[in-house]
Amino acid sequence: MSYIDWLEKRYYAYRKYIPARVLYHPEYFRLLRQLGAGAEQREQLRTRQLRHILSSACTHVPFYRSTVRLSAAELAHEAPDELLARFPYLSKAEVMSRQRDFLDERLNPRFLNYVTSGGSSGQGIGLWRNKRLADIEKAFLIDCWGKSGFSFDKSNYLRIGADARRLAHEAPSRVMGNRLMLSPYHLAPQHRNQIVADLNAYRPDYVHAYPSSAAALAEIVSAGELDFKVKAVMLVSEPATLQQLAAIEGLFRCPISISYGQSERTNLAFASYHGGVFQPYRFEPLYAVTENRLQGETAEIVGTSLWNDVMPLIRYCTNDFGLVRADGVCEKLEGRDQEFLIDRFGNRIPGLSIVIDEVTWDFVRLYQVRQQQAGAIRLAVVGKHGALSGEQREFVLGAQLKRWGSFFDIDLEEVADIPLAPNGKRKLVDTTGRRLPA
Repeated sequence: MSYIDWLEKRYYAYRKYIPARVLYHPEYFRLLRQLGAGAEQREQLRTRQLRHILSSACTHVPFYRSTVRLSAAELAHEAPDELLARFPYLSKAEVMSRQRDFLDERLNPRFLNYVTSGGSSGQGIGLWRNKRLADIEKAFLIDCWGKSGFSFDKSNYLRIGADARRLAHEAPSRVMGNRLMLSPYHLAPQHRNQIVADLNAYRPDYVHAYPSSAAALAEIVSAGELDFKVKAVMLVSEPATLQQLAAIEGLFRCPISISYGQSERTNLAFASYHGGVFQPYRFEPLYAVTENRLQGETAEIVGTSLWNDVMPLIRYCTNDFGLVRADGVCEKLEGRDQEFLIDRFGNRIPGLSIVIDEVTWDFVRLYQVRQQQAGAIRLAVVGKHGALSGEQREFVLGAQLKRWGSFFDIDLEEVADIPLAPNGKRKLVDTTGRRLPA
């Protein structure tokens, strides 16, 4: 075990006994108070933060100083939303082509935390952050999730994510402080008995997981096997389908919160699911300015963090799509750019709209929509009890042909498994290597 691993283990072992004032930046507590203020005070805070971000960027960040022509008087006195409209849209490729130019020049990267992400699109990005920004992020999450009593440092919870991964020969779970870490790679029938025993021994009060991982757990464990009660489930890092949400609620029998965000931390939204009812995403206006950039018939989500003055990303194009109303509500997140399918007419179809029927879960454990060429899709399925019968195959394929046959040639493929990506997530839509018409 390395010194860093040893230190991390000690930290999580004693974290719940350390006063919160020691664990978090003072901005964390200040922001929690501000989030509970009235509408007028919240709007004043939003305006103040947006002006600060724009002014700081134009003064101290090389990229904006060279590309955005705004005077000190304009930055100080004009309406910040009008100033924001004068900034160019920003792409991931632009950021990665000149990373250092987006860092506040007053800061030394040696004393910052540099984090990288391959991203769901496979196009990587690297960002500098500090503890203050990380704790501000936690404040927004706790403002939502804390209503159920959840605390990152004090609550006992089940964590299923990339940080919980274990090697194939290792046990599926381990306790790390106030968290039961369950490896997403071990959510398979051969580990079921050990997982059930570990869950009942630890008895978590909350669940914090990827949607695909929590749903995979619901495929191998039933509610009747758990002898504890979960207060709430928090889903992160992936879109969640209604089928997944129904399965997760069926296992844990409690309210579910689904958060939307990205590695770049430019937008934040929450949706919920309880009693079979889905409440749509609502973007947090004090976290970021959320805009839409229309691309044909789709609306790309664009974000400007109100708090990231370390490496500000202003009007950042997320490559995620969903129409956000003026009140911040997004009825449907249509997916990320690489999750759209191309139909036989060249139109972009949200891949998450290709879903299988509820009755299909009686004999299918996993499914994935795959596209290698425009106008054709393949539905890869993993049988729950072995190979599908002819009648079952006909039912699954027939239902999709009825819905989507006028848009795609559709094929059905039975596979032994749908493996997880290196980040511990399982793609619902796989367009890797897709060939598009010239």
